[in-house]
Amino acid sequence: MMIEAQDTYSFSTPQGKTDIFYTQTIQVPAVPMEKGRCNALYVCDEHTLPLLQYAQHFSPDVPLVVLKSGDAAKNLDAVAAIAQAAAAAELDRAAYFIGFGGGVVCDITALAASLYMRGVRCILIPTTVLAMADAAIGGKTAVNLCGYKNLLGSFYAASAIFLCFPVLQSLPEAEYHSGLAEVLKTAVLYDAELYQLFVQHPDTVRNRDMRLLSMMIRRAAEAKARVVERDFTEQGERSFLNLGHTFAHALESLSNFSVLHGDAVAWGIARALAVGLRLQLTDKDYAQSLIHTLNCYGWCTEPVYSSIQVANNSFAGSIIARMKKDKKNRHGMIRLVLQETLLKTQLCEVADSVIQEVLR
Repeated sequence: MMIEAQDTYSFSTPQGKTDIFYTQTIQVPAVPMEKGRCNALYVCDEHTLPLLQYAQHFSPDVPLVVLKSGDAAKNLDAVAAIAQAAAAAELDRAAYFIGFGGGVVCDITALAASLYMRGVRCILIPTTVLAMADAAIGGKTAVNLCGYKNLLGSFYAASAIFLCFPVLQSLPEAEYHSGLAEVLKTAVLYDAELYQLFVQHPDTVRNRDMRLLSMMIRRAAEAKARVVERDFTEQGERSFLNLGHTFAHALESLSNFSVLHGDAVAWGIARALAVGLRLQLTDKDYAQSLIHTLNCYGWCTEPVYSSIQVANNSFAGSIIARMKKDKKNRHGMIRLVLQETLLKTQLCEVADSVIQEVLR
């Protein structure tokens, strides 16, 4: 396959090497025609279809699956549609599934690749900040089930990931803003200099300066890749990357996925800081600094999420009920990723009563 990359970064997992290609063009890998067919399949959604068809090396001969957009499409029907299209095209075990889209498309494509013929190669071209910095990196695949976020999934690393930075120029403002939260999350976990860019240059970051943005995404992606190398199947340190996510996934579920993932993560980080303060674990000055930064970017940090129309006394109970389905939990106890201060993180079991206090 032909690849035109400005720069590359590679990391390894028990499943092999993953290459990240940084490009200043919107492209997909060139798929050769072999014996009258292309042994590959494109997956995109309704929003990214025009970008995919515009991309360098796009081939109309490659079978194409177009999913509905949004988290509501993250289900087993989508996985089945991809597998059925691959079977109809007679793709074999040497095939490539090429996912072109945001985190939903990347997750579904990779899960389908892990299942079709017990595993075919997967290439991801993430088209959002969130997917570039987080969702496409590291091999977590999943779909939602029974109203719960990412309940069914696998660990399946992509063989290649293309970060085509020009796609971000056409990203809707809400999606762009949401994705920044995942970059900020990785910064407070692993990269103090990246965190300072958020603190010191909010206007430049919000205004989508492409030189700064591409550098920030690259730092976040490589920081996550290093964690994935050390703990691919999330037996320890990788769980730290879920900072804010237990609250966030519960909020997304409660809102029927109307709250964007990154916005939910930012709110979840604020709630995790509040828990840490109540447990006298989190440094007060650090918590105030990070809450101020979240507020500077317009993310909700209040105990009750601003757009959820639920009575105060039922909001906490509804969130906690969903948090109890989180995959990190053990023995019926909710486990949260909490921070002592910048770059210093731990996983803690937290009583329901403490969580209720920070949700009202």
